[in-house]
Amino acid sequence: MTADSNAPTPERTVLVLSYSRIAEDPRVRREIDWLRSDGWTVDTLGLGPHPTDDVRDHFELSDPVSWTGGRLGTLITHFLMPARARFRLLVTRRIPQTLRSRIRAGRYDLVVFNEYEFVPWVEDRRDFGAVALRGRRHLDLHEYRDPDVRRRNFGGRLTGPHYRWVRRHIGSPRFTSRSVVNTPIGQLYAEEFAIPVPAEVRNAPPFVPGLEPSEVDPSNIKLLFHGLPSWARGFTEILAALRELPDRFSMTFMLTANPAVHAKLREEIATHPASDRIHIVPPAPMREIAQTINEFDIEIVFYRPNGTYNIQYAMPNKFFEAAQGRLALVVGETPTLAPLVRQYGHGVVVPEFTWESLRDTLAGLDADQITRMKDNARIVAAELNSDSEGRAFLAAIEASEERP
Repeated sequence: MTADSNAPTPERTVLVLSYSRIAEDPRVRREIDWLRSDGWTVDTLGLGPHPTDDVRDHFELSDPVSWTGGRLGTLITHFLMPARARFRLLVTRRIPQTLRSRIRAGRYDLVVFNEYEFVPWVEDRRDFGAVALRGRRHLDLHEYRDPDVRRRNFGGRLTGPHYRWVRRHIGSPRFTSRSVVNTPIGQLYAEEFAIPVPAEVRNAPPFVPGLEPSEVDPSNIKLLFHGLPSWARGFTEILAALRELPDRFSMTFMLTANPAVHAKLREEIATHPASDRIHIVPPAPMREIAQTINEFDIEIVFYRPNGTYNIQYAMPNKFFEAAQGRLALVVGETPTLAPLVRQYGHGVVVPEFTWESLRDTLAGLDADQITRMKDNARIVAAELNSDSEGRAFLAAIEASEERP
């Protein structure tokens, strides 16, 4: 044994950036868990208070400069100011000076940028100078950011140039690695920015051991949609299918907050012929989703294509959360979800994106088939979870250290 072998392992420090309330952001919380399990000391920058005891120091973004709000402030900011000065006013100025000093001093071996809001900061030589650049910089792009999404109204046309300027920094050579929610979306970024295809890191939650599928009652097959409420996520087709499904099917919407969508959904249910079999319930706690949804039988993930890449290549959290809850799945014919359902046999694929096709697919299922699919969900839960995705995330970062 050499003398060096007894030396303590140097502390590795990472800063995780996210323009979100990190305590309530499951994806960022998982990143923190992965980094901590790999021996990193984690600091964070984001909205809201200190997110978790696993974070050493949390830096909270200050409020936006007051005069930049409102119609006049928006006009001045987005019409008169140069792009770099505008970004510094809207974002960099809100970052605590203590943290910026740490960046300049090279106190972080790794900085993880989540999504796109902070990406131009990596080009700001006031903070990311030669000393700071000795470390690594990982960009988790998550989903696809459409460069034209903000051209659809006056406000969007006004702020769109800034949005597109920010977005252009996705291809910055200062990022040493990147990840994305799935490979098809990664290929879109690779083609647009002439970068390597980002590593695939899916939105899979932690494995929940010891949870068995609930028993299927042939007289009450429990359908579920849980998560973000949106009519773009198949609500219209689900409600239409329920009008003609046998009364052995019941439907529960387990939804996060969105008063407008809730109100419209309640209005639709009030006059629905199956209203006594359709329910809206509060969301499950973030870390108890699998246990909460376990009583249900089938999760519906049926997003009709609407011309956006994020719907076309959707791979939502609920797909993986349903497997952890040991539910069967009903999905549309998409290039991301359908192959996995066919591979594992833990659900069925609806052949067409119509309510009639959804109705017929569900009506054709019996309790024995659903039981087999729920049993297969146990295999998915064991293989596709945050442990496997965490290994992919860490591997992408480590691979960047090996590149010249």
